Amino acid sequence: MAWRSSGTNNTEMVDKLKRFGVITSEHVEEAFRRVDRKFFVPAGNETLAHSDQPLKEGNVHISAPHIYGSAIEALDLVPNSCTSFLNIGSGTGYVSAIVADILGPNSLNYGVELHDDVIGHCKASLAKWRGASVNENGNISTINFMDDDTPDVHIIKGNGLNILKSEGESVVGYDRIYIGAAVDSAELTNITKLLSPGGILVGPVEDELVKVIRTGVIAQGLEDDEGSDEAASLSGLNEEFTSQLLSGVRFAPLAMLPVIYTIIPSNVWNPSIRRFYPNEHRCASMALLMCSNSEIVQPLPRVPTPDERFNAAAMLPKSIWLEILSYTHRRCKYIIAFMCADTDRFAPEQNETDFLKRRLREEKAKTAKAERARREAEARCLAAERERAVYRLLARRWQSRLNALLSQQQESEQGESEQYQHRAAEDLFNLLDAGMGQNNNAVLVGDRSTLAGLRSLMQGELSGVNSEEEEDSSSEDDGEAIEMEEDHSDEEEGDAEEDANEDEDLLEFFADENESVTSGRDRNNSVVMEDVEDLVATGQRSADQPRTVSVSSYDL
Repeated sequence: MAWRSSGTNNTEMVDKLKRFGVITSEHVEEAFRRVDRKFFVPAGNETLAHSDQPLKEGNVHISAPHIYGSAIEALDLVPNSCTSFLNIGSGTGYVSAIVADILGPNSLNYGVELHDDVIGHCKASLAKWRGASVNENGNISTINFMDDDTPDVHIIKGNGLNILKSEGESVVGYDRIYIGAAVDSAELTNITKLLSPGGILVGPVEDELVKVIRTGVIAQGLEDDEGSDEAASLSGLNEEFTSQLLSGVRFAPLAMLPVIYTIIPSNVWNPSIRRFYPNEHRCASMALLMCSNSEIVQPLPRVPTPDERFNAAAMLPKSIWLEILSYTHRRCKYIIAFMCADTDRFAPEQNETDFLKRRLREEKAKTAKAERARREAEARCLAAERERAVYRLLARRWQSRLNALLSQQQESEQGESEQYQHRAAEDLFNLLDAGMGQNNNAVLVGDRSTLAGLRSLMQGELSGVNSEEEEDSSSEDDGEAIEMEEDHSDEEEGDAEEDANEDEDLLEFFADENESVTSGRDRNNSVVMEDVEDLVATGQRSADQPRTVSVSSYDL
């Protein structure tokens, strides 16, 4: 139920987002509760912070909560993981804060924003939400939070449409990408190149909120799923990507100018930032450094076989290993595992079969989730139809009452107008009669004839006015009836089939009543007209005798 998730506070807003099915995951719900929207709305809109509507002040813009709820659910975030997240058009930082709360301290969180005033608002909002300090380094603002459970958020000034794929962190791609403004299909194709294999992108493409998954090169040659043609047409992607239409939306377009080529710097490994690297990377680097501290060959308690022999001392000193690790990326876990000669510590690389099995399990889970959502939607639709039927019945009753009141009011006004005209005419007639009744000394004979002509003329005009009023009132009533029929024609088309049987029953009922009334009228109050010729022929009546006609009350 979009646009119906407003609340007086953040808790009530999140409760409605969950009740209307916008938020379904527990970790997303908890993140929305921990990140209060009031810290991120544009200045002067604090009273509307928890209303389910977009807010804008200058360049600072924040979308409606239900849009963010749908987008974050579609990102399929894994709590407390080493996921890398890129927010293109980061805006107020509301989405970046929610994602940071979900992913935990070991994740990477980047935002790209073009406007300086928006970047300033974002930094201030993140500092108000959770105590933080801001470190400036050129065009990069790093928000360091005081607690250890929230990762640093890096806000980079640049154009999200001009992020260089060949440099920095973009070389290996990002696990999750959110686009905060509308892009077209060509721009989407360029942005999807920033996704890592298995990564997910969510964002508005023209007027549609789209979810894109990069399945990788192993998806080539496979049979397309249902709806793949529709997905390809709406996004212009090749077979390496799959896309899904989430909903219809309306976003402001992502700014194309000025053109600023943006480089998102990659992290250079050192022991102080090892917590941002995956578990595999941390275990391998720790094993290497522990081995590099060994200075002598450890004595063996027994003579092992050649397969059991090993040397705990590293072949290179620690300083060289530190230099080597500084060139490794957080995804280079298998290279480090090979260097450690301890591949049992790491999960084996997935082949095509394993990848497809995992994808099949994910799709089954999503299908079950979609089926539950469908059943809930059908239940809500049934309830809405029942409400609609009740409201239509009430509307018809009120419409009939209103028409009756209007007709009564028109009749009363028309009666009052006629009475006023008749009173005025009677007063004028009395004056004319009084003038004509005076003696010859006061009024001449010509004046009397003039007054008499004026009186007859007034009578004729009064009768003409009454007839015109009757015609005007009848024409107005017909015009109003036609307008009412045109206004309700569309509404009555839907009820035509339902009212057909009722109309037939009513027609039969009135037909029976009409027959009974007509028969009684023929028996008791029929019109009698004598045939003069027959009566004259039979001698019962003379030719010059007038005809007698009896008229019933029904004919009158």
